[in-house]
Amino acid sequence: MSPWCYDDPVSEQHRPPIMIVCADTDTGYRLAQLLRREDRRVIALMRRRCDPILIEKLGCEIVPADPTDRDEVFSIVAAHSKDEPEIVCMLGGTPQLNSQGNLNTIDAAVEYGLRRFILLTTIGCGDSVAAVDPFVKAFIGKALRAKNWAETQLRATNLDWTIIRPGGMVRRATRGKPILTESPNVSGYINLFDLGDLVHQAVNSPATIGHTYAAVDDAKAFDIKGKPLVPAMLEPAPEQRDARG
Repeated sequence: MSPWCYDDPVSEQHRPPIMIVCADTDTGYRLAQLLRREDRRVIALMRRRCDPILIEKLGCEIVPADPTDRDEVFSIVAAHSKDEPEIVCMLGGTPQLNSQGNLNTIDAAVEYGLRRFILLTTIGCGDSVAAVDPFVKAFIGKALRAKNWAETQLRATNLDWTIIRPGGMVRRATRGKPILTESPNVSGYINLFDLGDLVHQAVNSPATIGHTYAAVDDAKAFDIKGKPLVPAMLEPAPEQRDARG
């Protein structure tokens, strides 16, 4: 049973906190910003070398952490487990973060009885392998293998999981038209802040549980089999539907 009962409308103050693992990214900041606008409690795990001031200004709880340190990750999750946080894990960059960091976080969530887990990997993992150019695949092969391990590990749990596979991530001043799509044949790019918007949609949509999505900019993506891009239909949480009337 999920700690947030999706069948019954609840006020925001009764919704569980969100633990963002690797909140020290543009995507993590954008997600935290949107969650705080909803008055959600945010537990922001940040690497110690990163400046926490922007996240702190949002009213987030800052937790310095090394995700590759298994004991530290387990200790942090244990300390917050009574609040039954929902975890959004967006680790990447180094081989250690892609493998150990993701696996440690998944294992800790299982160990302490948490339910909701959203994992960010990349297009090219699992059944989307054909959507990546062979040159790119050779260049990021180690990262793909590590993220594949994390996806496999997560699917083998009893967590209420969602997997989001971003396309190539870019920084640019203008925002795009971000979409989540369940097709494994989509390739493309996405703005880092737009990705935060999509993760926020997944956090607030119980319909994403048990599903895997590509995250791309509709104008910067294509289906390798020539099919049209079909955005996923996401249902908002009950209290958000009520707020809209």
